Amino acid sequence: MTRPFPGIDPYLELPPFWGDFSPKLLTAIQNQLLVHLLPDYDVRMEEYLMLTSEDERLHRVTISTPNWWSEADSGGSTAVLEPSTLEMEYPELEPHTERHLQIIHRASQRVVTVLELLSPSNKSPGQDGLGRYLDKRNEFLASGSHLIELDLLRGGQRLPMSEPLPLGDYYALIGRVERKPRCQVICWSLRTKLPPIPIPLLPTDPEVTLDLDAAFGLAYESSFYSRRLPYDEALVPPIRDTDAAWVRERVSSLARGLV
Repeated sequence: MTRPFPGIDPYLELPPFWGDFSPKLLTAIQNQLLVHLLPDYDVRMEEYLMLTSEDERLHRVTISTPNWWSEADSGGSTAVLEPSTLEMEYPELEPHTERHLQIIHRASQRVVTVLELLSPSNKSPGQDGLGRYLDKRNEFLASGSHLIELDLLRGGQRLPMSEPLPLGDYYALIGRVERKPRCQVICWSLRTKLPPIPIPLLPTDPEVTLDLDAAFGLAYESSFYSRRLPYDEALVPPIRDTDAAWVRERVSSLARGLV
């Protein structure tokens, strides 16, 4: 299935499609990197929930596969004497699933590089949005790992830097340990394909290149997004006037079967 846009399809940003697409993109990136990095490195996806409870505290819960049975489950709890049925409420928690990739040196099991794909919740204003992400960002920067941040969303707040970011629709920030506090910024527009992204590793190994456009295309085309996205709806955030006619023409060409 052909992509209607040369790069990122801006209609993916309409809810709920980004939440559906982003895990597929991370998996495509993971699989592409594994081809380049095995056997010296592994690439693993970490998934966790950020829960906001009634007291507004944030709890980070790593998702793992539990044992279905343990000795602790075999006894020790007090059973009720007679069966009973009642209705109760769940605790008031707002779960937010977050994912990122970790590149791990297999011999030492050291996390060498972390790749973050920003979500709409990461870029929303306030402590529970961008503030929470920046806390996590600071943890990674202090950990001695390289940090790659992919901002493939036009909406929301941009990641703060010491000076304004260059003009662009999308960004990749490559933070190399040996270059801190400076980082490489790659920016590009809605009308262009996704650029290659350098992936730093241990100092003894050369960087590899992520073909981000190929990973995006694989995730996009395999799930038929050009047949599923609501191209009759208005884009959020609104498109720039200089790009509006171009976007309409791309959507019209898709409807006519020209792309």
